[in-house]
Amino acid sequence: MGRPVWQIKIITLFWPLRNFMARMVGWPLLGRWMRRTFKGDRANFIPVKVKIARPENTPLPSQVVEEIIREAPFRFILHRCLCRSLEPCHNFPADIGCLFLGEGAREIDPRLGREASIEEALEHHRQAVNRGLIPMTGNLRWDSLWLGVKRADQLLTICHCCDCCCYFKLYRYLPREAARGLKKLEGLKVRVENTCDGCGICVDRCFIEAMTLKDGKAIVGESCRGCGRCAWVCPREAVKISLRRKA
Repeated sequence: MGRPVWQIKIITLFWPLRNFMARMVGWPLLGRWMRRTFKGDRANFIPVKVKIARPENTPLPSQVVEEIIREAPFRFILHRCLCRSLEPCHNFPADIGCLFLGEGAREIDPRLGREASIEEALEHHRQAVNRGLIPMTGNLRWDSLWLGVKRADQLLTICHCCDCCCYFKLYRYLPREAARGLKKLEGLKVRVENTCDGCGICVDRCFIEAMTLKDGKAIVGESCRGCGRCAWVCPREAVKISLRRKA
């Protein structure tokens, strides 16, 4: 059994301090201990609006997520999204919780959610994407810590993130070595075409603050993690996401 609900409630009392605690990771002594919270993270956002370059048989990122769900030995859906419940979120529903896969997910306190069949998990994922949420897949130490999962290497998170409440917003304040666990998909590129009119919507909606305006045009910065929300929200469809896999 994972961490009981009462302990999770105590942990979440520190949620308002998360950005300050992220800055503490860069401190000389205490930061060394804080960095352990992110050690071993391996995660990628899966953009939902992406053009696949050759080879043509490369599956779409959304199809990859669905294949992961199908192959998982166990699936567990949280009743509520922790991030959107703690803010609380005014733009997206809090009842679309994270989806956890793998044998480690069996340890999660059943009062936090429910076991799901393949079809239930797929429907949960598709509903989240249709609402405008961006899927992120990965093995995250933070999830194993707050859930109390001992088999952390067997716990895979599929989180459906919003730009306003997402836990990963604190990555703006982490030093580079601690934030490298959240990476852009290999081969994924984000570019802004000349049709951009500098409206700034993508800048406002970028959770990692990677988008800026220069000379009346949006610019993609090096800190981009490739979530693809900029392409999702651009009214002129001037932001393009492409993925080129090796043959």
